[in-house]
Amino acid sequence: MSKNRVYFPNLNAVRFIAALLVIVHHLELIKSWFGQPNIYSTSFVGGAFGRLGIILFFVLSGFLITYLLLEEFRNTDRISIKNFYIRRILRIWPLYYLIVLLGLFVFPHIAFLHVPEHTEYVGDDIVPKTIMFMTFFSNLAYTLYTHVPFAEQSWSVGVEEQFYLIWPLLVVMVIRVKRMIPMLLSVIGIYLSFKVLAIYMHYHSAPNSLAWENFYQFWTHFSVDCMAIGGIAAYILFHKKDKVLNILYSKYLQIALYGFMAVATIKGIAFYEFTNETYAVCFAVIILNLASNPNSVINMEYKPLNYLGKISYGLYMYHNIFLVFSLKLILVLGLADLSTISGNILYYTMSLTFTIIVSSLSYEYFEKWFIKSKNKYSTVISGDNVEDDSQTEGEGLSQPRGKTQLPLPQTV
Repeated sequence: MSKNRVYFPNLNAVRFIAALLVIVHHLELIKSWFGQPNIYSTSFVGGAFGRLGIILFFVLSGFLITYLLLEEFRNTDRISIKNFYIRRILRIWPLYYLIVLLGLFVFPHIAFLHVPEHTEYVGDDIVPKTIMFMTFFSNLAYTLYTHVPFAEQSWSVGVEEQFYLIWPLLVVMVIRVKRMIPMLLSVIGIYLSFKVLAIYMHYHSAPNSLAWENFYQFWTHFSVDCMAIGGIAAYILFHKKDKVLNILYSKYLQIALYGFMAVATIKGIAFYEFTNETYAVCFAVIILNLASNPNSVINMEYKPLNYLGKISYGLYMYHNIFLVFSLKLILVLGLADLSTISGNILYYTMSLTFTIIVSSLSYEYFEKWFIKSKNKYSTVISGDNVEDDSQTEGEGLSQPRGKTQLPLPQTV
């Protein structure tokens, strides 16, 4: 049975950029953990970079997952929830559990990787903490306990897995009655209602309540509304809403958005408690243009960026290990002074080089086997499997509005 294949250009590069923003954020955070000169406290790095990278991941996931579910329904007149879950398990679980188990039970016992004020607390409340990590409530553990140095980044994977758990169920409920947009808007509305409640209780009604503090922290990290915003972009593209697309494809709008994002990132501009949603809308428009606008003002479809995007899940999951490793190596061997430009160049270069090498090896010799196994559970081939599948299948690629399609990057 031949299978349809979907491929969007530029989005692998987007994935890499999102991962890089998080890595830069953590490079400075880890310097602060070790008492080294850093710029983590600035709104530029400590405020904007990490947040923007995560929100970009969330919007991209919502866009890709929603589009692929719509494509599956168009091809088969049904959505296999079981196969959807199997595909997510094969892509996410192997590397996630590897990092979580290492972070909880191995790295805390390696003296060279000791992180002050963090490693010594990994064993505290280990049973509930382990249960949360193992059941993809790592975002709840992130809220309640001291961060686990080499697994704390998995909180966002927990958020996405919770999104993946509910999303196909919601889509199946509304797709036949053509109520996708009301459903997406309802998700955003419900999320924001609880967010406003959390803000009010945290800052005004019960500012000293630990329970409301925890709920505020948990809910503001649970950015399912940003994923729904990505879903709206997917719906607009899939159904070729030309009047909307013609506005969003405007050259002047693109230039204005990129200019705004550059200034906002450098300045670390926040929009009170709704920074995530503001940037999510911007990212959704940018993703639409990069993925499907034949007149996109930016093209990032280059082999190096494409490959770095393919290994971006590994970059995200492994990077904290090699940021700490590189910093400790520099300090122990006295290789550089981290208050100097040259010292920081060495630190950044070592950290990124180690992370890229290990992520590449992980992708080629560990993750790829699971990725290829997804094909038997897919009616729509996407991501890294597109090129392999095209060697045996005769069908052309699914063609969203006006673009020559290239393999759709994996979602995390």
